[in-house]
Amino acid sequence: MPAASRGEASRERLFVSLKNLILTLLAIGKTRAELLVTEVEEEKLRLMSLWAKAIGAAFLFTVGLIMLVAFVALVFWEQRILVFGLAAGLFLVTGLFLVAALRRQISQPSKMFRASLAELEADMAQLQRASDKQ
Repeated sequence: MPAASRGEASRERLFVSLKNLILTLLAIGKTRAELLVTEVEEEKLRLMSLWAKAIGAAFLFTVGLIMLVAFVALVFWEQRILVFGLAAGLFLVTGLFLVAALRRQISQPSKMFRASLAELEADMAQLQRASDKQ
C-alpha cells in the first residue's frame, strides 16, 4: 500500500474520531443544559407554590388575629386599651421573630443547581481521567 493512501486513511480516521468527539461533547452539553432547565422549572414551580401558600396563610392569619383582638376588646370593654396594647406588643414580637428567621434563612446557601454542578464535576473528572491515560 502506498504511503499516500496510508496517510489519507490515517487522516480520515482522525477526522472521524474528531467528529465523534465533538458529537459526544455536544450530546453531553445538551444533556447538562436540559438538566439545568429542568431544575430551574422545578424551582420556579416550587417557589410559586410557596409564595401562594404563604400569602394566603398570611392574609387569613391577619384577618383572624384582627377579629380575635376585636373580640377580646369587646369582651373586656373596660380594659380595651390594655387589650389593644398587649395585642400590639404580641404582634411586634412575632414580627421581630419572623424577621430574625428570615435573615437566618437568607444567610443559608441555596441548593439550586446542585445536581447540575455535580454532573458537570463528574464529567470533568471523567475527562481528566481520560486525558491522564493518554
